[in-house]
Amino acid sequence: MKRILLLLLLTPQLLAAQHVHPANTIPAAKTVAYDLYIHDTIVNYTGKKVHAMGINGRIPGPVLYFTEGDTAVIRVHNEMMHETSLHWHGLLLPNLMDGVPYLTTPAIRSHTTYTYTIPLRQSGTYWYHSHTMLQEQSGVYGSIVIQPRQPRYKTDGDAVLLFSDWTNESPHEVMHTLRRKDEANEWYAIKKKYPQSLDKLLQHKAWGERVRYAWQKMPPMDLSDVYYHAFLLNGARSLSLAGYAPGSKIRLRVVNGSSSTYMHLQYAGGPLELIAADGVDVQPVKVGRILIGIAETYDFLLTVPATGTSELRATAQDVTGYAAAWLGRGDTIRAPDIPAPDVWRMSGMMALTAVNMPDAMQMDHGNGMDHSLMDMDMNMDTNVMDHTKMNHPPDKQPAQQDTNAMDHTKMNHAAMHHGQSDKMAMAPVNREPSSATEAPVFNYHLLKALHPTAFPTHQPVRRETLRLNGNMYRYVWRINNKTLSAADKLLIKKGEIVQFDLVNETMMNHPMHLHGHYFRVLNKQGDFSPLKHTVDVPPMSTVKIQFEASEDKDWFFHCHVLYHMMTGMARIVSYEGSVRDTALRDFPLKTMLKEDREWLFYGSLAAKSHMAELKANYLNAANAFRLEADANYSGQYEADVSYERYVNDWFRPYIGVTSLRQTYYQLFSGKEVFEQEAELLPVIGVRYTLPFFIESDLRINSQGRVRLALEGEQWLLPRLFFNWQANTDWEYHLDLQYMLGKKWSLSGGYDSRYRWGGGLLWRF
Repeated sequence: MKRILLLLLLTPQLLAAQHVHPANTIPAAKTVAYDLYIHDTIVNYTGKKVHAMGINGRIPGPVLYFTEGDTAVIRVHNEMMHETSLHWHGLLLPNLMDGVPYLTTPAIRSHTTYTYTIPLRQSGTYWYHSHTMLQEQSGVYGSIVIQPRQPRYKTDGDAVLLFSDWTNESPHEVMHTLRRKDEANEWYAIKKKYPQSLDKLLQHKAWGERVRYAWQKMPPMDLSDVYYHAFLLNGARSLSLAGYAPGSKIRLRVVNGSSSTYMHLQYAGGPLELIAADGVDVQPVKVGRILIGIAETYDFLLTVPATGTSELRATAQDVTGYAAAWLGRGDTIRAPDIPAPDVWRMSGMMALTAVNMPDAMQMDHGNGMDHSLMDMDMNMDTNVMDHTKMNHPPDKQPAQQDTNAMDHTKMNHAAMHHGQSDKMAMAPVNREPSSATEAPVFNYHLLKALHPTAFPTHQPVRRETLRLNGNMYRYVWRINNKTLSAADKLLIKKGEIVQFDLVNETMMNHPMHLHGHYFRVLNKQGDFSPLKHTVDVPPMSTVKIQFEASEDKDWFFHCHVLYHMMTGMARIVSYEGSVRDTALRDFPLKTMLKEDREWLFYGSLAAKSHMAELKANYLNAANAFRLEADANYSGQYEADVSYERYVNDWFRPYIGVTSLRQTYYQLFSGKEVFEQEAELLPVIGVRYTLPFFIESDLRINSQGRVRLALEGEQWLLPRLFFNWQANTDWEYHLDLQYMLGKKWSLSGGYDSRYRWGGGLLWRF
């Protein structure tokens, strides 16, 4: 009897912790239907027409409006020549409706329709996006608003601000660039004006530090992998919210729908009053600045200025651009600028990525300390806002948009009174308001749930340590040193409490998202730790999350940096004893698992006055085929073809064949040393990456001849690279390359076999 009474008393907390309403509290539901048509299109955000993917003729797709308790019926029509999908980010839904192709949901094949039917057990701000390959980056995303039955806040308007990042390159070309190991891999840093070249390191007094980290085989640092041509709000670079009358109180629903950018959000009119995180109401708190993680959502209450037009600015974490919304009427008041990051020094990088961490908290450097309560930044990349309802005055809003703020009284089984927010003081024109700097910079410790979220102590707890790691040099991202395709499923049992200790061993932020569940982010609030579906794990830190295993089947858990997920930073969370849905019989899981084993082809071709060079690579995460050939114009040549296998990131045994016909000369006198000629000879060897990223190659051919070769690179000036090669066959090669663009360089130098010369180099 005592146990029954205890369960009855704890039921509200259990339901609140899972963001679920008891069925008898939800009024009679209605069905709300949408038709979404996904299609190829052409867009022009930067003066250049490029291919994109749209939904219903636009990017982002339309805002989907519902009310708590509705049944959402969404028919997705694929009008493209390749398959697609849609995932409903943050929604608690049947496993078959989750939208991860080949894992939970059938892929939507070309010119077919798939119908998602989702009973809505929650309210809040959410979003949707494709989970097929890299389509999210091309424009397949949109926002979701689920109004509560009983609004907690009375407002005069409700605006959805969906931020996103945009590149004129195809996402596949972006991935191609990130995975290369040549000068083209540095092109994005050059475009962002953050080159890790020798002159910049000396200028920033960071040369010694770079030497130390290069000795440890740590690549140059960066805040974001990709250079973006634009940052968007609802598909535009800026957005006017002048339709809201001065003095109006509005709810801003902010979604970071970017693919790989965190963003700092600041408001020129003063502090932002944060009232909800990832769709769940929290105890209101005012913040001066917030770094929003990719795929996170936050709701704010804001009063439109009585005079002037105040800027709400979302700045990319690497400060390469921003998108802005403008509220009010009259003279403009701009939001504060974010200082450019010092990416050349570790201290500068950590200061920016850990900006939201209190002084009392320490970074996790593998010393065994418990940093579960470390404050986390919230980073936001490209914010894409939807203004289908935004550009109307509050009294002209379409009927389906509820102007009241969302409520979670049923979700949390209690109501919480919150008074009117203070009217924001206005600053003089073009001056930063002092109130913005007085409010705290956001960190996760400021998030406090409205009601206790702690789980009963008698429930069994399964604890998993998940180390977020990878290799930036090879651009392979992992969890516990394994990519998704190489790892086993994470098995859990229904009814237990699962705790993930997320240990970030990299120098980049990772926004980790669990499908189909809400989890507690363990922070200083203890029993009132907030509920989220996506959590930012800053560099070299640990975050702990807990959730109740209350579903079934398989669910996806992954980094929401699109290019990290696609190269392996993901896991499948699987309930023991689950049976795969019969609807997936024609959609084998192995199709999804092969994504991080995708093959890449790249190389370069140089035509110079004294010689020609060809390098070609065809590789994936575990294997590589390589061709290297060079020749002059009088019949001398050398060609090597090999297959190598990655034992780990640095060590690769290989087999191959070689053929050569060479004459060797002394460097300065030009005196001939000897000649060598050979037929096609088999070789075996090993390649290993040494400190300073020097590539070593030790091999023996079928005639018993052993050769050791070394090659390396030094980044001298932002566009100038020095490359060298030498081996025990008396060969050496010295070359300078000046990058004219991503694909073309001027190349010239000295080769011990072919003498002096120069010309053009083309990368493919």
